[in-house]
Amino acid sequence: MKLKLNNVRLSFADLFTAVSKFDGDPKFSASFIIDPSTEDGKANLASFKKVVRQIESEKFNGDEMPTDKLPIQDGNVKGYDGWTDNVIISAANKKRPVIVGRQRQPVADGDLDAPQSGDYVNVVLDLWGMNNNYGKRIIASLEAVQYAAKGVPFSASSVDVESDFDDIDGDVTVADVKDTFGL
Repeated sequence: MKLKLNNVRLSFADLFTAVSKFDGDPKFSASFIIDPSTEDGKANLASFKKVVRQIESEKFNGDEMPTDKLPIQDGNVKGYDGWTDNVIISAANKKRPVIVGRQRQPVADGDLDAPQSGDYVNVVLDLWGMNNNYGKRIIASLEAVQYAAKGVPFSASSVDVESDFDDIDGDVTVADVKDTFGL
């Protein structure tokens, strides 16, 4: 069942290259940060709940799935940058999602409108109910991402170039390095 989320922040984005996680098959994936205090956030969460309730009704005879069986989580549970006080929806797909820019033009990794972690995007997910040997759950398949606006990139490094390095005066040659280290 199609779910569109508007103006969500992109996190852990593997949109252009499929990545294998936890010894599984390579997949394209991302997490989407929803701020529940904003109008967009409230609308996104209401849409998510509506789709989930419909899947529960059609696939699970109206039984409500516990949160740990849904592709949603409390951002406060993990200490990831940008997740605190937000709600996270995660999705993946073996098939590369459609990725477009602000004018709905196709984009490639590195293009001006190519979404990166930290940016704001609109996203289309396909939610579906699974009931097999692994149990009942609702899965989110990543279908399409549209770049909406530049966001502050997430930093995986604690290095601060301004304070961790000094300016270097003068030119250093290979000969200088060899002499310094006796090479």
